[in-house]
Amino acid sequence: MRKPLLFAAVLLAITAVSGRAQASGHIYLLRGLAGIFSTGLDVLDEKLVQRGYNATVHPHDFYNSLAEEAARLQKSGKGPIIIMGHSLGADAAIYMAEKMKTLGAPVALVVTFGPTTNLVAPSNVHQVINYYTGNTLVSKGPGFRGSISNINLNSAPDTNHMNIEKSNRLHASVISKIQAIAGRQRRASPSAARFLASSMSMS
Repeated sequence: MRKPLLFAAVLLAITAVSGRAQASGHIYLLRGLAGIFSTGLDVLDEKLVQRGYNATVHPHDFYNSLAEEAARLQKSGKGPIIIMGHSLGADAAIYMAEKMKTLGAPVALVVTFGPTTNLVAPSNVHQVINYYTGNTLVSKGPGFRGSISNINLNSAPDTNHMNIEKSNRLHASVISKIQAIAGRQRRASPSAARFLASSMSMS
């Protein structure tokens, strides 16, 4: 009986040590102009991946094809879908959600960092968080029953359109929202790695 139990324990440890339990769903991050700005999204993406979330960064003008991919994921039970973007990517985050609406797929959360224009949230979106400087707001579209938070950062020190997506404080707030939607993911602890090593040496 000892070997089957040991084998099961080793498999459990391997799963933990492999990195982290993968979250359900997908988080799309959309860059701004020319794909060379919005470097704060790369940092946020890394933070999310390190926490076990499926997150990827894309040019803002890919939103149509990304919407089709995201709709397929959602419809196959691999949601929730979360979309974030900066500047033109913030605009595209809403456009991507609109495209997903035409495909019959819901969006759990849209986060916009400094959109370039006033935007209207489609009815398939459950929650919108808009961090803005200037006066670019997100409003409710026809049939919208979710929640919208327009967060004015005009008085925030050293925060402007070019660096709004780089704020560690905003990153922490967004990650907290994602954890509430998609669950808190955990990476393997050093003790799990030590357990795996000792288990293998005993076999």
